[in-house]
Amino acid sequence: MKESAATLELVEWVSHHLEAHGQLLVHGASLEEIVTRAAAAIHDRQPGLVRIRVIHPGWWCATPCRCRPALASSNHPTWHYQQARSGDEGAWYGAEVRFRFAS
Repeated sequence: MKESAATLELVEWVSHHLEAHGQLLVHGASLEEIVTRAAAAIHDRQPGLVRIRVIHPGWWCATPCRCRPALASSNHPTWHYQQARSGDEGAWYGAEVRFRFAS
């Protein structure tokens, strides 16, 4: 059973996910909306100039974690995300976003 995208935040900080390739997973109908949401989330935590790089835009879905429990699982996520197709159940449009602070 797929987890509903409605249970995820519009901007998820996913740096502790094993499958994470970026720091944020952002919902948005367009690249402009994705960048705007990512910038706002970053500035809420750490004001300053930031460079944003959108990677892997497209359709996504989230599934509940079914990993076998391990000793070091305190920061293990309760869900995992993966690329999807637009017609998949629970699919939503978004992108992984990397950022770095400008000096």
